[in-house]
Amino acid sequence: MQRRAIGPTGRRGFSLIELLVVIAIIALLISILLPGMCGARGASRTVKCESNMKQLTYGFFGYATDAKGWLASFSWQPGKQYSQWGDLNNNANATDAHCNQAADIVRRLTGRLTPAFNGRMVARNYTYLVLVDGGYFGSDKLPEASVACPQDAPTQLWQKTAPDQIESLVAQRLAPADGTAQYRQILPYWSSYQLVPAVWATDTGPQIISQATNDYRLYAFSPATSRFRNRRIDDFVFPGGKVVYFDLFDRHSSCKQTVFHGYPTSKQPLGFADGSVQMKRTGDANKGWNPNNPTSLTATTQYFYKPIDNGDPPSRSGTAVGDLVTGYYRWTRWGVRGVDFGGQEPTRRP
Repeated sequence: MQRRAIGPTGRRGFSLIELLVVIAIIALLISILLPGMCGARGASRTVKCESNMKQLTYGFFGYATDAKGWLASFSWQPGKQYSQWGDLNNNANATDAHCNQAADIVRRLTGRLTPAFNGRMVARNYTYLVLVDGGYFGSDKLPEASVACPQDAPTQLWQKTAPDQIESLVAQRLAPADGTAQYRQILPYWSSYQLVPAVWATDTGPQIISQATNDYRLYAFSPATSRFRNRRIDDFVFPGGKVVYFDLFDRHSSCKQTVFHGYPTSKQPLGFADGSVQMKRTGDANKGWNPNNPTSLTATTQYFYKPIDNGDPPSRSGTAVGDLVTGYYRWTRWGVRGVDFGGQEPTRRP
């Protein structure tokens, strides 16, 4: 019969086989427990994200209640003088006017002389600034932590970075290098949650805003001719089925990887026009339309997703061109008068 070796202290040691068995048991326990731990942490962050979006939708529609039905939006117009700072006035077009209205709010609420900038669709991720300025969302302090999804590490990093230090993040590839240096100084006030274009732009006509085909982040528009439309809460025909707020990425349905929202399997909290927040799968939504071809009942917005900003998840195919995805609730047929979930797309404008 074999006996265990006795060490120099006089205590019996483990044999190699026993040690390997213990290691195997520990590895098995870790493999069993880790998914559960990931799931618990993920569930907590999902609840926090839903709470953030709920607060955002409450503020958005609370504003409308006090504004006789008008939804919150950037409202500055070209060629006007609204600001106490001369460099933010007399904008050449509506796009630049909206950019510098955002800069004006940031200057007043932070005391930082955020530079004038132009050519960006600030209504997508910065409309919440109008709510903060009016006292309808969070405090009157910026950055506002709750506009960052708890799983959105880049936005949380930008919020903690002084605007004049953003360029150091660009150098470290921790912030997007697109746009001008002046525009990037507003990144600390970026929101993870986007407003769909129909809420702040025209649905049809020569001044529409549409999706850039080869860049998932951008819209196609002409600054000289694009106009923004102030929407009313009674413009919504199917409020319980019309998405208003969304995130570009599904950060919650998988512990392993973030997923671009345009993939049918993506699932994330969505803010609806009735003020509710619902977890919905993209593939369960109507496919939407192409605003450049509004009379077609089959044409949809289609564009390519591929990683562009640092930290973007890979495309499914991994090819250089990326994957062709469909617009879904980002480009709802008939805009604010259309429906994304719970009903068929109307064949004519409601």
